[in-house]
Amino acid sequence: MALADIPKITWGASFANTLNFGFPLDNPVAWNDPREGSEILIMESGARDAWTLGTDEFLAGDVRWIPGQNTTDPVATGWDGSTGFKAFLAWARDMNKLRFYPDKNSGTYHTCYLVEPLKGEPPAEPDGTRRIRLVIVDDGTQGAFTGYTYDPEP
Repeated sequence: MALADIPKITWGASFANTLNFGFPLDNPVAWNDPREGSEILIMESGARDAWTLGTDEFLAGDVRWIPGQNTTDPVATGWDGSTGFKAFLAWARDMNKLRFYPDKNSGTYHTCYLVEPLKGEPPAEPDGTRRIRLVIVDDGTQGAFTGYTYDPEP
């Protein structure tokens, strides 16, 4: 997996729908956080203790240049239509699982849930395309999103 790879998402019943990204994720970053409900205690002495329920692996990135309709050059799923980005967001917001492929040409994927955007519809860009900040979390079966550590400083 390289930052220049173009990802895709499969979703829907039996993961039959494909969300094709026209370009690599912009501003990608991967990280992990203690699972919701974990606790950290800090004693008066300064000693610390933690009760960690688990660790969640996250990936965030900007999906840019989402066309209104599907395109063939580059191959990209459009915003509208029964299997477009808008339909995908409505489906994924119900906490249905999706499969994120870091490289659309590879068989390797992460089974995930949508974290963001959970509300709202992104406005159209001046060129008529859309942009969303996509945040997903691995369902705990595949682990870290390797290769998405982004350092903007050369």
